[in-house]
Amino acid sequence: MASESAGRVPPDFSLKSGLPTLIVMKLWVLPAHVWLPLALAALAPLIVMGLIVALSRRRDRGIAMVLTLRSILVLGVGFAMLAGVATFSVVGAGLNELQQRHVPEIRGVADGFATNPMGPASGVNQLGLALFRAKDPNVSFIVVGGDGCRTSCVMSVGDLPVSTDVLQKHLMRAWPTGGDDQHILALGERAFLLVSNPIVDAGGAPVAHAVTVVAGIDATSIMMQAARTAWILLGISYALLILVGWSSWHQVSRSLATRMRAISTELRSGRADESIEMLHADGRELRELADSVKSYINQTLEQQKSTDERHKRLIDLSPDAIFICSNVGIRFANSAAVHMSGVESRRELIGVPIARFLEILPRPTGVKRDVAVSALRPARWRRRDGTTLQVEVAEITDNIGDDDSKQYVVRDVTHQQAREADLTHRAEHDPLTGLVNRARFQARLTELVHTQSSRPTADPREAAVLFIDLDGFKPVNDQHGHAAGDAVLVAISERLRQATRGSDVVARLGGDEFAVLLDVRDRDELRMVANRVLGSMRQPVAFDAGLLVVAASIGVASVRPDKATVGPPSHSESMRIAHELVRAADVAMYAAKTAGKDQFHLSPYPKESTEDSSEVSFPAVA
Repeated sequence: MASESAGRVPPDFSLKSGLPTLIVMKLWVLPAHVWLPLALAALAPLIVMGLIVALSRRRDRGIAMVLTLRSILVLGVGFAMLAGVATFSVVGAGLNELQQRHVPEIRGVADGFATNPMGPASGVNQLGLALFRAKDPNVSFIVVGGDGCRTSCVMSVGDLPVSTDVLQKHLMRAWPTGGDDQHILALGERAFLLVSNPIVDAGGAPVAHAVTVVAGIDATSIMMQAARTAWILLGISYALLILVGWSSWHQVSRSLATRMRAISTELRSGRADESIEMLHADGRELRELADSVKSYINQTLEQQKSTDERHKRLIDLSPDAIFICSNVGIRFANSAAVHMSGVESRRELIGVPIARFLEILPRPTGVKRDVAVSALRPARWRRRDGTTLQVEVAEITDNIGDDDSKQYVVRDVTHQQAREADLTHRAEHDPLTGLVNRARFQARLTELVHTQSSRPTADPREAAVLFIDLDGFKPVNDQHGHAAGDAVLVAISERLRQATRGSDVVARLGGDEFAVLLDVRDRDELRMVANRVLGSMRQPVAFDAGLLVVAASIGVASVRPDKATVGPPSHSESMRIAHELVRAADVAMYAAKTAGKDQFHLSPYPKESTEDSSEVSFPAVA
């Protein structure tokens, strides 16, 4: 008899049908002679891969070798999984068949014990167990026990590799718990399927101590059948893998790259004759390879040529002038460049330095220095006929060898700048008279107030405003119509330009109100300009074979820096002073109208002063 260590079954060991059966069976049930072919099947792809890698030279292990090894690995893993699944399926099907065949028999034995009042330990019952075991050679032992064979245990045992005491100990750990589960007991190299049925009384309740009949069905034949299946699949997988490996090795060793490398090696070693024979044998494949490479190169060149042609047409259709220049001169110019240069054909531009036409201007102030090289910059373009265009240019430099190639993209913005200048003029000038409007006048007055604060104290200046309102303009409009009124406004505007100096700013504030901004040294100079303006307003205006008579009332206000204050005023302070100065001149104009019209009045802006009622102080630079 074997020792107790011959058993390999943990406590509460049971196998249910399906995937859990296969997993637990793989770990505990299958003997070594079943595991051996499965292990060899798993090692088969690794063995073939190792042989191919060992026989091949390292420099021959290219993409063909990688694909070959991958194919062998995938095929080998597939065969190993197939062998394992087939083996486990044979074992599972055999165990299910044994259980279904013996469950009714064991149930009959349990029912016989339930109706026998003598108990399981009686000699008659023991004889019945022996007869039942002898009747079925697959039943190696049958046990009637209570409480897992702990309180009572009656056995009928045949030829087993262990003693009854050892068998009892293993049964205590692996006692079936009932139901349809498959319970397996492994003793040495033999495996037994445990089929059980509880003994119940006439009412269907289990007897005391949960007495159960357990039969051990020899499953060794099933394991042997599984082993044979595994060995057969192992042989098939090895045969196929050897065939695939040999075919792959032949393909790798006879590949064109390998043969070309072998020919090169022989030529370097001086064995030219053998190499020539190999070249003759492989000439067809080499020609096919050369033709394929040539076809690919030609196709790539054609595609590149087609792409270049499309790019050339795209550049030629660009509305911007595009030049490619070298150190010598222009090498390429598109159609827009020819038109911009004022020449008839590209040939007249080739070789001409682009500096003959292009003058790049400095970047405007406020542009960051890290602006990209290709950013548009302002420039001038001189056409062949001498016309100058305002352009924007982007310059790109390619450092290729000793020739610094440059590309220029030139855009004509002459009309754009003219439109922008016209829009700016319309936004700042009166459309009827062409004089500056109220917003522009106020901005210029604010600038003058701020600028005068920075003048040296040795040259004091005053910012003065003449606020002019026409007298008698409404009757002209009512009697002669708006056309006559417009004619009067245009004539008055022209007289104001002639009566003032070139540095003075004349503005139409709205309706029949005008203003003049002056930069004067003293009040005498201011009175002189005011008298000259007033005199020009008295001249009649010719309209429609008649004369239209108007006059003007003028309010005058001025402001000068305060020598006691250091530092120029802020922009907001300058704006405030400018608005107050205009308002003071407006008040002075109404004072002139009240006094009788056709005169000018000096405003004491902003407050009366004992020295000069027309002066006012504001911060200035000392």
